[in-house]
Amino acid sequence: MRFEKRTPELRLRLEGWRSRVVLVLVAGGFAVLAARAFYLQGLNHDFLQQKGEARYGRVVEMPASRGPVMDRNGKALAISTPMESIWASPEDFEADGASLRALAKVLGIGPGEIAQKVANKDRQFVWLKRQISPEQALKVTALNIPGVLQQREFRRYYPAGEVMAHVVGFTGIDDRGQEGIELAQQAWLAGVPGSRKVIKDRKGRIVEDVESLKVPRDGREVLLSIDERLQFLAHRELKAAVAANRARGGSLVMLDARTGEVLALVSQPDYNPNNRANLTGSQTRNRSITDIFEPGSTMKPFTVAAALEAGIVTPDTVIQTAPGSLAIGGWTISDSHPHGALTVSQVIQKSSNVGTAKIQMRMAARELGAFYHDLGFGSVPQSGFPGEAKGLLRPAANWRPIEQATMAYGHGISVSLLQIGRASCRERV
Repeated sequence: MRFEKRTPELRLRLEGWRSRVVLVLVAGGFAVLAARAFYLQGLNHDFLQQKGEARYGRVVEMPASRGPVMDRNGKALAISTPMESIWASPEDFEADGASLRALAKVLGIGPGEIAQKVANKDRQFVWLKRQISPEQALKVTALNIPGVLQQREFRRYYPAGEVMAHVVGFTGIDDRGQEGIELAQQAWLAGVPGSRKVIKDRKGRIVEDVESLKVPRDGREVLLSIDERLQFLAHRELKAAVAANRARGGSLVMLDARTGEVLALVSQPDYNPNNRANLTGSQTRNRSITDIFEPGSTMKPFTVAAALEAGIVTPDTVIQTAPGSLAIGGWTISDSHPHGALTVSQVIQKSSNVGTAKIQMRMAARELGAFYHDLGFGSVPQSGFPGEAKGLLRPAANWRPIEQATMAYGHGISVSLLQIGRASCRERV
C-alpha cells in the first residue's frame, strides 16, 4: 500500500481557490439579481404595474340617465327608471349545482342557459339577465356567487302608454331610440356615460373606489307641442271611429290654426310601448306622417284659395257648372249631382268637381304649382318625426290640362294627413 503525504501549504492553496470561485459566483448572482431588479423596477415598471393592476383594478362605466320627454304643459311622457342588469365573468364564475339552480330561479331562466353562457372561459363578459327589479338584484347578491356581478342601467317608462305611442315611440334594450321622438331626438336625449376606476376582489366585488375618470352627463329634456289632454281625447275618438266603421286603421291630427303647432297626433292600430312582446309593424306605423293618399275633395279649398289670392275670382263670382260635366282633351269630369250656376262659395259648399276645375283652369299652371308648393305639398313637413313622407307633386311645367283640372279636386297629387293639416293652418303674408 502506498501512502502520499499532503502538505499544509498545498491544502491552503486549494481552499483559497475554491473560496474565490464561490465568491465570484455569489457576486455574479447578486449582480444578476440587481440587474433584474433594475430592469423590472426601472425600465419595465409601467408594463408590470399595468399587469398587476389588470388583476384587481377595473374601469367601471357609470351610466347616464336619458333625458325626459314632456308635453307642452310639462307632463312627463317618457322617463327613465334605474334598473339592475346581471352579468358574469366566465373565467371567475364558480357555482355548484344548487347555486346554479338558485341563480336561475331568481333570474327566471334555465340553469342550462346560464351554464352555456359561462362555458367559454376565454370570455370576460356575458349578460345573464338585463334590467331586473331591485328586489331580484338583492336576491342575486345574497347568493354570493363568484363571477356574478351587477351593472346599473336605465329602463324607459311611458306613463301615457298607447295614447302617446306614435308620438313618443320607444327605446330598445340598450336605451337607444327605435321609433317616434325617441328615435328622432336620439342625440339630444341620450346622455354620455362616465367611468370610474375601482379595485375588485376575486369575486368581482368592489372593495375600493380609486378615482373618478369621467363624470356622466345625463340626457337633455325634449319639450313637445303636444297637449297630453287633447291627445287623450283624440285617441279615444279615433279608436271609437275606427271600431264603428270597421276600418283597418285611421289617423287624426289636431293643430293650432294660428301657429301650425301639432297639439295631438294619433294613429290606429296602436300599441303599448311599455309592453312590446307581440308588437307588429302595422302597429308602429304612424299613419299621419308616413302614409300618403290622394286628398280628393279636401283639396278644393286650396284650389279656391289660390284663385282668390290671385284675384281671379271673388267669393261671389258665378261659375256655370251645367250640365254637370266638363270635357277636357278627350276626358270628362263630372259632378255626382248637376247644380247649374254656382257662386265660388257655393262651389265649395256643394263640392262641385266641375266648378272647381273651371276655377283652376283660369290660373296658369306655374302660379298654381308655386301656390301648392308654398303650402308644403311635395315637401317633407319637417315636424321632427322620423319617416315623414313628402308626398307627390309633379313639376307644374309637366302638367297636362286634364291633370291640372283633376288636381283641383284632389286627384293626381298625393299628400299625408299632416301635410293637409299644416296647409290648412298655413298663414300667407
